[in-house]
Formats: sequence, structure tokens, C-alpha cells
Amino acid sequence: MVISGIYIETVPGMANEAAEVLNKMDGVEVHHIEDDYKIILTVEAETIHASYEIAETFKPINGVLTICLAYSNFEEEPAYQEAAVIQ
Repeated sequence: MVISGIYIETVPGMANEAAEVLNKMDGVEVHHIEDDYKIILTVEAETIHASYEIAETFKPINGVLTICLAYSNFEEEPAYQEAAVIQ
């Protein structure tokens, strides 16, 4: 399981609308909205690639300006585990 913390900046006044859409997505949980343009959320996915694909779907959401990966824990990611065994 890969868990990523993401910061999203929206057009001022659009954070609540964007957060509503984001919260409906599988694996996405909005944790905080600040100043009506900043959103903090987590993405849970099986692999790094799946996490990236989920985050890519944020781009066309109305009002989204910036998507920034703030944190990622991928110790249990399958490719990471395979690489650890090889070493």
C-alpha cells in the first residue's frame, strides 16, 4: 500500500467545490481545507504508479491550479519489496 499526502491549491473560492469531487474518488480522503483555496488530502493506492494515476485525475477538476506531493510512504509497494530482495 502506498500512502501519499498531497497539497492542492485552487482558484480562490473553489476549494470546497473541488474537495467535494475529490472526496468521491476511490482512495482519496480530504483532510483539511484552508482559506477556501488550499486542500490537504491523502491518496491510498496499491502501487506508486496507481497513486500517480489517481493524482493525474485531479488536473481537470474545476478550480484546481496546483497539485503538490508533500509526502509518500511506499515501503510496502511491490516493486520496492522486489528491489530490496535483490540487494
